[in-house]
Parts: sequence; structure tokens; C-alpha cells
Amino acid sequence: MTAERERGETLMGLLVGLSVGLVVLAAGSALLANHLRGHRTALQDSHLHHDLRSAIDWMARELRKAQYTANAWETRSPTACEDAFCDGPEDFSIAGHRIEFSHDRNHNGQQDMNECMGFRLAGKALQAKRSCNASGDWQAITDSANLHITELRWQLHCEEHQGWLHRSIQMVLTAQWPTDASRQVSLSHTVHMRNDLPASQQARFCP
Repeated sequence: MTAERERGETLMGLLVGLSVGLVVLAAGSALLANHLRGHRTALQDSHLHHDLRSAIDWMARELRKAQYTANAWETRSPTACEDAFCDGPEDFSIAGHRIEFSHDRNHNGQQDMNECMGFRLAGKALQAKRSCNASGDWQAITDSANLHITELRWQLHCEEHQGWLHRSIQMVLTAQWPTDASRQVSLSHTVHMRNDLPASQQARFCP
């Protein structure tokens, strides 16, 4: 009996199979790379949104306290405002992308050096005012290496009611990813200020 000749894969067949395998592997690698890039972009956008939301929420909490003083019931009436938190531009003013205000942190009715506050856009960073001195001791509260603040806008609304000014401020804060200007987030927040002012002070604090 003649033994059957054993037959294996030809060299050409092996090369074709190897080529097909490499094509499939390359396609899979490309899909994986795209998936990883998408995941990284989504994670970066999430961090950008979180950092911006944290900043605007903190700003809103501080703004609600603007011009608070512990003895307002003694110093303020619909026709007068006679306390240290109602007598100058450091107590409340808006100019361009900057806002400044004061509030009575220690509830003693007197304006101490650490009771002036404010926010402004400087370069690509958001800064906060820390004192009532001439320089203001402005300090960055965002890191321009992680996000670029591109817009900080304020819109003040005033409404008179029974001799008092009810005020609200709409804030708009916009930031972008440092290495990609096309990826940006913009948040808007309306702050209802808790401390009404006498209507007689409208020209000074609510023009």
C-alpha cells in the first residue's frame, strides 16, 4: 500500500494569512487608540467642568454676603446707610471683568483689613482679592496649567421695593482646555444678594 503524501500550507498561503492577521491587528489597534483618546478627552472635559463649577459656586457663596454687617438694623434705613460696609467703592463696585465687595466676617460692625473681597480675570487665571489695602493682595484661585479662564462677566440687576434695593448678579465664567482652544465650557449663575441696601444708595451701588 502506498502511503499518501503529507501536504502542508504553502509559503504563499502563510504570507497571505500573516498579512490578513496584521491588517486585523492594525485595525484593532487603531480602534483601541481612538477609544482611549475619546476616554481621555471626556475625562479632561469632566475635570474642566468640575473645576469651573467649583470656582463659580464658591464665588456665588461669597457674593451673597456682600455688604453684610452685624449691626445693619442700627445703621441702615430706607433713607440712610451709615456703616463701614456702605461708604465706598471697596464695599461694592463692578468694573469690566472685576467685582469688589466687603462683608463683616467677624460680625463686629467694623471693617477690618481682611474683610474686602473681590474677583477678577488676570491673564488666563481667576484671582480673588484678599484685603482692603491699596494692592488688594490679589491671589490666583485657578491654575492656568489646568484651565484657561477666557471670560468673566457680570450683569447687575436692581429692583426697588418699599425703599430698599433688591439686587441680583448674573455671572458668566468661560474656560478652555490649555492646549485646545476648541474645547471650552461656559457656566452662568445668578446670585441673589442677601443684604438689601437703602434705595437712597442706588446711584452709588446700583447705577
